[in-house]
Amino acid sequence: MYEEMAHQSIEEDPHYVTTITEMADHKEVISSEDIYTSNGIKLITKNTMIGSNQREGLIKHKLCKPIDQSLIVQNGVTVESLAKEIARLIKENPSLQYLAGFNGDLRALPQELVLLVLSPHMAFKLTVAKEQHPHLFQHLLLVTLIAHYLAVRKKLSGTDMENLLCAALFHDLGELHINPALLNSKNHLSEIERCHIYAHPITGYLIVREVAGIDPAVSTAILQHHERQDGSGYPYGLHGEQIGIIARIVSVADVCASIFARFGSNLRLATLMRLNVKKYDPELLSFLHEGFGRMNNCSVAANIAELPRLEAVSQLFETWSEFRAVLGLLATDNSSPPGELEFIFDRMANLRSMLFQFGFDPGSLELLVEIAMADPEISNELTAVLDELDWQFIDLEREICRRREIIRVVLNEGENHHLDNWTKELLGYLTTQ
Repeated sequence: MYEEMAHQSIEEDPHYVTTITEMADHKEVISSEDIYTSNGIKLITKNTMIGSNQREGLIKHKLCKPIDQSLIVQNGVTVESLAKEIARLIKENPSLQYLAGFNGDLRALPQELVLLVLSPHMAFKLTVAKEQHPHLFQHLLLVTLIAHYLAVRKKLSGTDMENLLCAALFHDLGELHINPALLNSKNHLSEIERCHIYAHPITGYLIVREVAGIDPAVSTAILQHHERQDGSGYPYGLHGEQIGIIARIVSVADVCASIFARFGSNLRLATLMRLNVKKYDPELLSFLHEGFGRMNNCSVAANIAELPRLEAVSQLFETWSEFRAVLGLLATDNSSPPGELEFIFDRMANLRSMLFQFGFDPGSLELLVEIAMADPEISNELTAVLDELDWQFIDLEREICRRREIIRVVLNEGENHHLDNWTKELLGYLTTQ
């Protein structure tokens, strides 16, 4: 299913066409050649200025090749402009300067970017990201910076380093071909809508694979950048060494960049490492801990408002224990759940363990909040733990939804009813956060 969606999103993509024509209304975009439909009808003549007036015609017809292969944009992204953007990012974020200058030279990454060969096709896509999806573009830059630091620590060089930088820059360009409403929506997504999200690594892979001069290792890394060491990732559920080193670096940099952009705190990263030791390469996580450990923590004042949040989390774990009992599995035994449910049990056990390590006691929630209010360091940690817990619950709910039909087959009617109720309770909790 994912492969079919990925191919369709490239061949028939009204959202990407709309984005391009909207960009063309404020940035000069010209056809570099005649543009034909798949059955040989000429739609646009070479050297035609593109704008919103061509949108309907471009959407209505299936083209003989992807639209952006026949367009050029004036003053678009270049390797020189990428180097300047990265240098600006480093300058404006002192906490990133240790990462950028780990090898003793803050200019190392910008200088390496200038040496990359950026094809017109990929330059066009990066320009679309920069002009129409600036949040995505900044994410690509931050992932590239963090991935470069990790690659230096892993002693990658030469072709491997070049491939790593390309994979980091291009890893999420498949998102340009997804309905923006799905990426930005805070509403619950349907199973089909989620599948479009899960297909974006394949979309990126298919795009980059066809670009002359790009090493196949780059497209493979893009395909694998949402895979996880424990097999919990997508689109193919690869494990361990099945995932290449470049993809492992990009995946860690990807999630790290998301946390840094949201919080700017190493406490969140520390929590991430405790919760995800099975998901990511442990050596790469240790490099992150060292790199971001030099950041100054932000003071976050805990208050009594955290108490309802803690109570809701406690209720979720209590209901989960009831589901375990329905399956005949006690919280303290070593019985194994059905294979299709193993990923849920592993995630919940990992979350429970993290909470216990922090000192989470459902019978003493008020005391925990009081302690956090009196100690800024514990206050920071409590907020970080709860924020990361929410993020993990969001990811778990999505995975349950993605695999629900497979799970449904191995459970009886009563067990399915209990799991559905717990999932609804989880979703209800998430909608209040």
